Amino acid sequence: MMKTDPTTPCGWANALVTMWGPRFPVDVRVIASEYSTRFSDPILKIAEAEMPGFEGALGPLKKRGGWGILYNPSIRSPGRINYTLGHEFGHYLCHRHQEPAGFQCGESDVLGATVSQEREADQFASYLLMPLNDFRKQVGNQKMTLDLLRHCSDRYDVSFTASALKWLESTNLCAAVVVATNGYVLWCRRSAAAVRQRIYFPRGMELPPGSLAAAGDRSLLADGEGVNLAPGIWSNRPTREVAIFADHYEMTISLLVFEDLGVLPNGWEDEEVEDTFDRFTLSR
Repeated sequence: MMKTDPTTPCGWANALVTMWGPRFPVDVRVIASEYSTRFSDPILKIAEAEMPGFEGALGPLKKRGGWGILYNPSIRSPGRINYTLGHEFGHYLCHRHQEPAGFQCGESDVLGATVSQEREADQFASYLLMPLNDFRKQVGNQKMTLDLLRHCSDRYDVSFTASALKWLESTNLCAAVVVATNGYVLWCRRSAAAVRQRIYFPRGMELPPGSLAAAGDRSLLADGEGVNLAPGIWSNRPTREVAIFADHYEMTISLLVFEDLGVLPNGWEDEEVEDTFDRFTLSR
């Protein structure tokens, strides 16, 4: 048992990983149920619940005095469910005293959120399920492909999107993940190198004609390495696009790598690089 409670989402996740050991995939149900018993208001219920418009929720159980974590049974991906449970467990550890009424989290809250508490719950889930040191051992210096994303998703029992976002955090390459729905950008995340290069794709931007995501041609995904695109499509730089088509959410997830822009120098992991969502627009 820890002498003092951590004060950050990463601190909570790292402490729990240390306590439970490097066993993957992480069973959020077991950890949440067992560890929360050290508090006077433990998690007493983890169950499915019909919640139109929401993926997961954390709420107080008024009669029993503890908390419950709920997830929507319409979620088709087991990895997505596991990440959602991790997200809600993050709310429990980090935010339950701030929001005694609990949380109801939509799809955009569980991944891609901009609200501070939601981003913190995402950060907790990411570090609990995919500790950075282990993740870097899995990917090494390999070229990011669908097969490598699938390996990471299977190892950690998370979605392709969650694995892609973790890769962005771990890589020194200039890269971005762009999630779009119905042909328009919903949100964008960037690697540290892409932040420095001021590469960004704003919410509401139409998917570029000629991009793999806009074409919707799944036959181009056969080798899993994506497609090399000429300058002028996603940016004024050559771009390798790896695309994932998510039928259930009518979404496309594009992992973009700008390999000609080089890499960050050694020691970049120790620097704080701000990732604002609306400060920079891409120069086309």
